[in-house]
Amino acid sequence: MEAGEAVAELWLGRERDGGRRVLQAVHALLAGAGLGPRDLDGVIVGIGPGGFTGLRIGVATALGLGQGLGVPVTGASSLEALALGIADAEGPGALCAPVIDARRGEVFAGAWRAGEADALEEVVPPAAWPPTKLAATLSSAARGDGPAWLAGDGLEAAGRELAGPALRRLSPGAPSHRLRAANLARRVAAGGARPVVPAYLRLPDAEERRRSAAAPEAAA
Repeated sequence: MEAGEAVAELWLGRERDGGRRVLQAVHALLAGAGLGPRDLDGVIVGIGPGGFTGLRIGVATALGLGQGLGVPVTGASSLEALALGIADAEGPGALCAPVIDARRGEVFAGAWRAGEADALEEVVPPAAWPPTKLAATLSSAARGDGPAWLAGDGLEAAGRELAGPALRRLSPGAPSHRLRAANLARRVAAGGARPVVPAYLRLPDAEERRRSAAAPEAAA
């Protein structure tokens, strides 16, 4: 990003061990734009919510770049960046509800009212939701003020459980379903900067399994 505009952008699909390719992809992105690492003035990283391992890799990579280059590192909410993409499609006043696949039968989601100049007003706090409970919460939030507009990779995981007359899904294949790195930068520019600390919103899978295994022992 330069002067608020995207200079170059690269999307890496979900692949096993994809985190190992991040720095290689960064160098390729910069080279394609005629830039080098020393041209960077700062680094912005999505702090989640998302998978435990992926968030740790992303944050560690960003902090390593910042330390090595001597530039500041800033966090931004991945859900809020997705909400900006929905706001681009539906305009100011829209109730934007980004949804990320959280696995375990849940989705990470929240809702924001879109304002002018990339402003977002939180309406439903971000959390890990069972799809049916999220559907009821969003339907209540949208009552009388137009529908809630949904986008993100969590919609496919939620299936038919995340539905209702007040819930509208953006068309499949719409750009708003993808978390754009440029929107993370836009969120920071609009006052949405966060500390560079992963927002897990729930315990990692390994910790859940540990606690489940420990529960019968404690009962005995």
